[in-house]
Amino acid sequence: MSRTLVLTAVAALAVTLTGCSSGSDSTIAPAAQNSPPPAAGQSQPDLRASMEAQLGFPPKPDAATAQAYLADLKTIDPSLVSSKDADTLVNRGRDQCRDLKVRPEKDWTATANQRFTTPDAPGGLGAAAAAKIIKVVRTRLCPTY
Repeated sequence: MSRTLVLTAVAALAVTLTGCSSGSDSTIAPAAQNSPPPAAGQSQPDLRASMEAQLGFPPKPDAATAQAYLADLKTIDPSLVSSKDADTLVNRGRDQCRDLKVRPEKDWTATANQRFTTPDAPGGLGAAAAAKIIKVVRTRLCPTY
């Protein structure tokens, strides 16, 4: 599932729950009542990063890490990097990290194979390449997963 879809669903759920009431005078969801308020002046990107972290996505990599990740993907198949822009590949890697955290291990290879495609391999590069991609993703984007 894409990060944008997950974030949109969570935001829609938050709006829906805000309008619900359990009969008490408070319009704040019980879980939110115990949560600290956002820091004053917290920027939209900071809020997004916080929400992504809560959903299981790793932080965005710095430029050097992103370049190393792309270089490693290029060694697996050069068309992976030449057919997609860098941000797309980094986001797909972060999506894969989330899957490593929340999906059973038996699903990882199939998911990576579906996510990392090229014009010549729209159905994926195969299980062996997907396994290499997972290793690169774990090494470069989410080593603690």
